[in-house]
Amino acid sequence: MSKFRDGLFGPTIILFAICFLITMALAAVYNITEPVIAQGKITAADAGRKEVLKAGASFTKIEVELPVGVTEAYRADNGSGYVFTSQARGYGGQVVYMIGTDVAGRVVGIKMLPHEETPGLGTKVGEEKYLEKYLDDVDPATVDAVSGATRTSNSLKNSLAQARDAYDLVKEVA
Repeated sequence: MSKFRDGLFGPTIILFAICFLITMALAAVYNITEPVIAQGKITAADAGRKEVLKAGASFTKIEVELPVGVTEAYRADNGSGYVFTSQARGYGGQVVYMIGTDVAGRVVGIKMLPHEETPGLGTKVGEEKYLEKYLDDVDPATVDAVSGATRTSNSLKNSLAQARDAYDLVKEVA
């Protein structure tokens, strides 16, 4: 037994067996948690859509070719409007926004999704007080950028323009 343990072959087999068992355990945990995590993401996205389009209770995904930067489009099942997920380059990378519009195309809600922008600067763009400046029929070009967060502010303006283009597409499909 000590020959097996002290030789080259024995420790290799023991290490392989340990790695194999740990890998199987991780695979089992992944298979158990993956559907739960996926459902959590769906629930969070639904809650975000309800946040930016308060008049909508449930949403249906619109299957249409969307403009560059717009990753998803949803129609409120009660006909109250649309929700677009749009992204544009900020300072720390892609910044994703969820943008709600009413049936006339007016922006009624904006939510900045998790991002890599500079804390204390770029994050100010996602604050409700700043986002409110873009609601209704406001021309995004007339809203001043957050001081020190121009790139992040411009990412919001670009995302709003992309959402407007997507609205023009989906209102014809609806």
